[in-house]
Amino acid sequence: MKITIFSGLFIASLSILILTSCSDDAKVVDAVSNSESSAVSNASTGIFSGKSLDSSKRKSYKVSILEIRQASKYSYLKVEGEGDGLSEGNPYWIATLRGDFQVGDEYVYTGRLLKSKFQSKELGEVFDMIYLVSFIEEISGGSPIVATVEGVVSISDVVTDPMKYAGTIVRVHGQITKVNESIMDRNWIHLKDGTADDYDFVLTSKVSVPVGHSVTFEGLITTDKDFGAGYIYELIMEDAAPIQ
Repeated sequence: MKITIFSGLFIASLSILILTSCSDDAKVVDAVSNSESSAVSNASTGIFSGKSLDSSKRKSYKVSILEIRQASKYSYLKVEGEGDGLSEGNPYWIATLRGDFQVGDEYVYTGRLLKSKFQSKELGEVFDMIYLVSFIEEISGGSPIVATVEGVVSISDVVTDPMKYAGTIVRVHGQITKVNESIMDRNWIHLKDGTADDYDFVLTSKVSVPVGHSVTFEGLITTDKDFGAGYIYELIMEDAAPIQ
């Protein structure tokens, strides 16, 4: 099952949020608002958008869901597994854009910000400690997606040795898990092919392709790319075009 937790309606508000920093160092930020919307605004830094300021420092965390509390826009998930950083081995809470989550299923998330005294007005609850999470997907455990186009390189190969491909035109094939449209005059497409699904592989394109489609893209591999406004990538494919 693919989890897509981003909507076109939300992009407009998120585009102004990605202006400050976000990291995985478990820095605590005190929430000073009384609602989800303003609290998320204070969190800033691309939280809930799938893009934190320094993607090269992002880590992925594998967790299983123990409890789910749904609000109109957000999902609050009590999880256990990796990355608690609070009290080792104990369950903890994360929040992300509302999605079709299932108790007992395993997920991997990246891009997070730790907040204290986070108040959900809609749920009528204050979370002492909670991580705001920008990208999360279910662990499918499936086989690599097979391409029918020649010359395709696996995402794992690119991620493992990015300098080998930096500055070259590469073909990758995979399934689209998320699309952030019309930001900085380009679409930001998240792709996975079953070879390195714990890595959030992103490409930019003028073409919009629906989530869930399996597509072969051809584009320029770039490293240490700074687009401004907090969009910094250790590795990204630029100006990608679908060829299948």
